[in-house]
Amino acid sequence: MSKSLSLSEQYSLTLQNGYNVIQQGTVPVPGLTGPTGRMTRNYETGQSAKLSIAETGTSFSAGLTLSSADEKWLRSIGAEQKLFGGVSISGSISETPFGTSSKSISAGFKQSW
Repeated sequence: MSKSLSLSEQYSLTLQNGYNVIQQGTVPVPGLTGPTGRMTRNYETGQSAKLSIAETGTSFSAGLTLSSADEKWLRSIGAEQKLFGGVSISGSISETPFGTSSKSISAGFKQSW
């Protein structure tokens, strides 16, 4: 679910809340596997906020995710800058379940016609 709020002509805030259920497993195949399949189910929820600045093409984000596999809230922050002609650059830092951080930086190009 997502909700965008205009704070002024230049600033907007987007709030997101999501929930996922992932079910994995095997289905028993007569003659190949045992009588029962093994299924695992993982639940994940996430919340984030993104502040966008229209004049500069800059956005900042912060969020939290919780997975039933990790049973720990993991934080993330990020930023994106639109450069020119559909080119943008973004970076983020996220916590991992192991207590370390995951860092990423990427550039992209988007064109619509």
